[in-house]
Amino acid sequence: MAKNILTQKYFNGCIADSEKEGQRGAFFFSQNLDIFSEATSITLLPKTAKDSGTTVVDLVKWIVSGTPHDTKTYFYGDGGRIYQRTSAGVWSVLGTVASSDGQGLEVHDDYLYYTQRSQIGRYGALSGTPTFTDNWQTGLNSTTNTKFAPIKAFKEGFAVGNGNDLGWWDGAVWTQNKIILPPGFEIRSLDVVDEFLVICAWRGTSITDSEQGLVFFWDGTATTFNFFVEIPEGGVNAALNSRNRLLSIVGSGGIIYQNYSPFQKVHRIPKLEFSKYLEVYPGAVTNWKGIAHIGVSGNTDSSNIIQGVYQYGAKSDKYNEGLVFAYVISSGTTTGTTLSIGAVEGVGNQLYIGWKDGSTYGVDRVLQTADPYASGTFEALIFDDNRTSQDKLAVTVKASHKALVSGESIQLGYKTNRASSYTTGTANSTVGSTETRLSIPPADGRFKEFQTEVILATTVATSPTVTSLVLEFDDLKEERLI
Repeated sequence: MAKNILTQKYFNGCIADSEKEGQRGAFFFSQNLDIFSEATSITLLPKTAKDSGTTVVDLVKWIVSGTPHDTKTYFYGDGGRIYQRTSAGVWSVLGTVASSDGQGLEVHDDYLYYTQRSQIGRYGALSGTPTFTDNWQTGLNSTTNTKFAPIKAFKEGFAVGNGNDLGWWDGAVWTQNKIILPPGFEIRSLDVVDEFLVICAWRGTSITDSEQGLVFFWDGTATTFNFFVEIPEGGVNAALNSRNRLLSIVGSGGIIYQNYSPFQKVHRIPKLEFSKYLEVYPGAVTNWKGIAHIGVSGNTDSSNIIQGVYQYGAKSDKYNEGLVFAYVISSGTTTGTTLSIGAVEGVGNQLYIGWKDGSTYGVDRVLQTADPYASGTFEALIFDDNRTSQDKLAVTVKASHKALVSGESIQLGYKTNRASSYTTGTANSTVGSTETRLSIPPADGRFKEFQTEVILATTVATSPTVTSLVLEFDDLKEERLI
């Protein structure tokens, strides 16, 4: 018998592109776990909590802060409702905008600006006694079909995507078609990278309509866009300035790109079948605490993908960046074609998530100081010892962790040869324990492929912390090969 040890002591490699291999610290999947704070351990993230009560009754697609003009946060739903949340946590409906699908929202120069299907309204002055003017600017290209007309503050004014035109307000003069895009392209997302406004365009009215997308760059003074790049894998769903680089979700396959010259395909949203699609809404990307957050998804026909908020990034430049599934919404639902994430926005020490779950709507809030999730899971990569066709024998799975306190527990599980579910052991909740073991019966231990799971759980305000995961196995090389 030749005993061998497989150890995982790094956990910051994030979700691997492959089921079996990845960068150092990579894994198969995780949920509700903090993998960025410390490369050599995992712990539970602070949990989501529904903050909007019964006030929100449509899918929130945009979230903006009123800072520095006031201390409120504003939300725009796909039914045209504009909500506000005070710093004391009081929610209300400011008004319902006619002819609106929640096209776009931005704060600029003491006003809240919102786009409708063919016009711009504004609410303000925020620092005074604000009032609504729905028809502040009219005559925009209709976005009835696409349902997106993003607004982005830029330099001294703000830009508005309306169809294939970029409107521009310089603080004094409104120009409806400051820049005209090629025919057939519609503006879906706006952001700023370096000195340029980044204008992301797509074709059609559905993310599955075309495999062509364009990204235009404008410096705010040129008579047209300064340059553009083409994306041959689909239109940009959403774009974000992450660490002064363009991070974008492209096409209908959940592809995450970084930069633009050239585009780097850095990841794909996991578990999406080749025959299915997903769409990320342009208001569902944000930076928070140095990490990019992506709300998956606005729309999908897949019942397989895990939905909620993903993170992309790294603790620092000393580590490789990666993707991880971080936050399950407060309803607890993670799959299904009637689940939608409309908006994600980091505001100070708070992260807001706008969602729809069937016929229920809400906005969740995450606080860094909140109690952790009740549980979170970590799934290691599939292991075959580089001998897929030959049997091995699993003996023991072990997790090392910080000493458990009352209310915390660790549970181990395994599956062999791609079983449909994990076999789990008894949860260890012994106060002071620093190790959890699961002995595998010989009748179950023989494997060609093996996968380990660890479940972190708590009923208190603290989280267990796992520092390593070990598989002890016999390589069975002494057996005759057939």
